Amino acid sequence: MKTYNKITLLIVMGLFLSCSESFLEVSPQSSVSNEDALTSLEDLETSITGVYDEFQSAYYYGRYMFLIPDVMADDVKQNEQANRVVDYAQHVQSVSDAQASALWTGLYYSNNALNNIINSDIEVTAASQDEKDHIMGEAYALRGMIYFDLVRLFANHYTYTSDASHLGVPIILDFDYTIEPTRNTVAEVYDQIISDMTTALTLIGDTSRSGDSSTLSAIAVKALLARVYLYMEDWENAEAMATEVIETGGFSLIENADYLTLWSQDNTSESIFEISQTEPDNQGGNNLGAMYVVDGYGDYLPSNDVISLYDPNDARLQIFIEDELLAGDYAPYRMNKYPDVLGYDNIKVMRLAEIYLIRAEARAQIGTNITGAQEDLNKVRQRALPSAPDVTATGEALIEEILLERRLELCFEGQRLWDLMRYKKDIVRNQCTASICYIPYGDDTNILPIPQNETDVNPNIEQNPGY
Repeated sequence: MKTYNKITLLIVMGLFLSCSESFLEVSPQSSVSNEDALTSLEDLETSITGVYDEFQSAYYYGRYMFLIPDVMADDVKQNEQANRVVDYAQHVQSVSDAQASALWTGLYYSNNALNNIINSDIEVTAASQDEKDHIMGEAYALRGMIYFDLVRLFANHYTYTSDASHLGVPIILDFDYTIEPTRNTVAEVYDQIISDMTTALTLIGDTSRSGDSSTLSAIAVKALLARVYLYMEDWENAEAMATEVIETGGFSLIENADYLTLWSQDNTSESIFEISQTEPDNQGGNNLGAMYVVDGYGDYLPSNDVISLYDPNDARLQIFIEDELLAGDYAPYRMNKYPDVLGYDNIKVMRLAEIYLIRAEARAQIGTNITGAQEDLNKVRQRALPSAPDVTATGEALIEEILLERRLELCFEGQRLWDLMRYKKDIVRNQCTASICYIPYGDDTNILPIPQNETDVNPNIEQNPGY
């Protein structure tokens, strides 16, 4: 067996196996097109379930997809004993970084499995056609989601250049064992994301196969699309998708008095899409919550920067648990959005609160429905703090209030770094415990390196600047 990280070899992998945080070991002798192994509806069901399993993995939503961008921004401080993803917290990551390699490898691994589903040619009975279509819709949407995550991690944000012509990630849609791919532009990657997700909407049903938010439905895909359009600054489409989710999704915000149930329970009325973390599938000590809670590794702590922004009566302060052993430069709190030390908490990917904030931002940017933007912001702010006065700000002041509310509502959900990048803001860490406390907008370290394992064997792929 020989270790490979090259995309060309990921494409030719055999049956879809589970992936660890370490490098993949692939036998060239067993490298065949996976789509040939899919011959029945049951095969499709098994394969799409395998992809959801990969989303649970520690290298992806089980830990790194939220943890890495959060430690790179300003809401998180590292404990002095921290020894996980410390290079990202310090903005000194290198091309040999194992986490970047695990993300790159794992996401293209899952992309290959989804390609095999999408490119398969399976005939089913008329009675089973809707079920097959739904699985195909999930595959398209999940592939779009993977490319959205890849391009956020390994490339600068959409408006970094005026036409998004800067380097993104390779788009791989077909089986070809000879390919040595170049990087597509960010614009091309986003076009593919939108194509996949809009195709998904023509296939996927209104109800998820699982009957809850742990697998995708049409509404969940629209919610994901709302986020994609927001990042593109396509305000009209972001507003339209968010409105469809709000008006037809059947979701509702958790009441103020029950706010903590949002984090202690799975599949609440507010959760649109979440990654299931069942007992057989969870990451054990490698789970996301263990990076924060005192009974786990406790490597990372909420910064004073973000704690100080909450009103003392804000219900969201309940997610922070006071720890008297923390003193000095640390806010005396632990973050508790993922309270189970064994990692049984589902990872919330899309929540209704975010959809309201997406629509508020889009409406504020469009400028023709400022009252609607204020009302959406009020829904989220006053759920957390019923005594908060109605928002009256307009223009840039309103946008800043929306961004503040995103920070308060979505902290530790892997969003802060990209909100700063979208608005071309510097990362400023006050009362800083890291060796680097100011990272300017556009700094090379704000995105991940293309793994050296990839650049060593693929002469056509270009490294990110500064690495």
